[in-house]
Amino acid sequence: MSSIDDFLSVAEERRVRYALMGALAISAIRTFRTTHDVDVAVHPADLWKLKRGLSSLGYVLVENPRLGKLEFKHRVKGDIDVYVDKISGLSVKQLLNRAVEAEIDGRRVWVISPEDALLLKALARRERDLADIAVILIEVGDRIDWEYVKTLSSELNLDLKEVLRRSIERLPVSVDNPPKVRKILRRLVDNMLR
Repeated sequence: MSSIDDFLSVAEERRVRYALMGALAISAIRTFRTTHDVDVAVHPADLWKLKRGLSSLGYVLVENPRLGKLEFKHRVKGDIDVYVDKISGLSVKQLLNRAVEAEIDGRRVWVISPEDALLLKALARRERDLADIAVILIEVGDRIDWEYVKTLSSELNLDLKEVLRRSIERLPVSVDNPPKVRKILRRLVDNMLR
């Protein structure tokens, strides 16, 4: 079993409140890249359940205070990075309250909302995060709660319009007719972020 399988099995068995983040949350919108990492928001009260379950599978818990996360490390499998307080200024409890049920590889899971995924990716601003934002805009941009995104980006001092414009230039190679898609997305961003 992989680290994601281990995490989901333990979370389901022990009723851990969680929401997958990062590339896994994006793959619930559209699969276009793979990852071996598991990034997840976990309710603080459920951390002990997760620790007990993952420890029995050979994972060792390591604190990473610099990045504000806990890392469950395994000798063979990938890491499981857990956030229980905040991530990039967003509250884990808020992420969990807004989480949505989705399907990944035929399995029902909880993932952070597209709005929260967009905000976290915009705050990170790495090249792959910009490409992930483009996927969010392509797939669900017209269904985003833009008022929520604008409010939080303002609270986080994030120049969202600039980040979204940069992301439009990072369209995945699988996109048909990139010039047309870029034009549509620019119009969407300009209309929603007036």
